Amino acid sequence: MTATENRLRDALSAAAGTASAVRPLTLPVRRRVRAPVLLAAAAVTMAAVGAGFVWAGQLDPRTTTAVQAAPTPQPEPEISIFLCKKNDPFPQCKGAKVDKAKIAEALWSRPDVEWLSFEGAAEAYTNFREQNKDNSDLLTTIKVKDMPESFRILPEEGADWNAILADAKTLPGVSNVIDQRCPGPDVEC
Repeated sequence: MTATENRLRDALSAAAGTASAVRPLTLPVRRRVRAPVLLAAAAVTMAAVGAGFVWAGQLDPRTTTAVQAAPTPQPEPEISIFLCKKNDPFPQCKGAKVDKAKIAEALWSRPDVEWLSFEGAAEAYTNFREQNKDNSDLLTTIKVKDMPESFRILPEEGADWNAILADAKTLPGVSNVIDQRCPGPDVEC
């Protein structure tokens, strides 16, 4: 044996000599739980689950996940943020890489954004066809591949729309930002 092993053996022998009485290991005794305790625990659990459902219905989406969006559009004016497509003529789209998750994160992390949704090309095309159903020339010319993907946001009441518009325009991969309150160039917002 080495010197280290000898010292370890001596130390363990000395420690064993100081132990007075070691009880043998036994299985734990099963305790009986009374029925009122079980009923009280069940009632507390049900109350907590019920409160959780009530609370979950009132969640602020910004506190859950950054990219979570409302399932249906809000019927109020909104800001549309159009994403770059391949071969877009916009100068900010030249060589720009579109990262939808990062754009959504940047938009949703703003404290002045109340609602956020994403509209894919197919959904945009469906909406486009519905809005232009009387213009057959336009409908035969525009295809799904021509439609840009976009995010729609609704600012909170009292939010600075101009600040949101300016910040959204600087995001990489954004081709155009439209304030839906201003439907035409002759309308002042």
